[in-house]
Amino acid sequence: MRDMVTAIRESQAATDILDEAFTTLLGINRTDGRCLDILQRLGPITAGQLAAEAGLTTGAVTPLVDRLEKAGYVSRRRDTVDRRKVFIESTALTKSLGALVYDEMRTFGENEMTEMPLADMQMIARFMRTSAILNRGLADVLAANLPAPNADSEKRLAAARSFAAAMRKQSAALKTAIDRVWEGK
Repeated sequence: MRDMVTAIRESQAATDILDEAFTTLLGINRTDGRCLDILQRLGPITAGQLAAEAGLTTGAVTPLVDRLEKAGYVSRRRDTVDRRKVFIESTALTKSLGALVYDEMRTFGENEMTEMPLADMQMIARFMRTSAILNRGLADVLAANLPAPNADSEKRLAAARSFAAAMRKQSAALKTAIDRVWEGK
């Protein structure tokens, strides 16, 4: 178990370094980069959906989208049915930049993993989905238990204790979500 946790942490750190390099290439900050990734994964979504997925307020998403639109990385498109609804989507520029960087990685990874049995790849995918559910759940509970920005160390310890207690209460809900992944739902 310790070896697996260490491997996960190493992978997360390497991904963090790659994300930092890619956002530097784009000339944007990490939060903006995370939102571009969300748009690439989910396709056109509303500002509210982007805010929820990124863990941001809708008020924070408006200037973020403005910055990304000005840089040429996203565009806004009105819904053809409900003209009040606006979708945010990645531009061709964003897709081209992402393809140039990440397609090389994908090709290399596919070549390296061609010998891996399908069942192993499916197991890894389920594990990664489980990890994503767990990390998102932990982040949500932690965000709900944060101290004030100017808190001293005692208040930070108290916030961490509140987080731990809240996590114990949330563990059943997280377990249910994780079980669904392993059941293939």
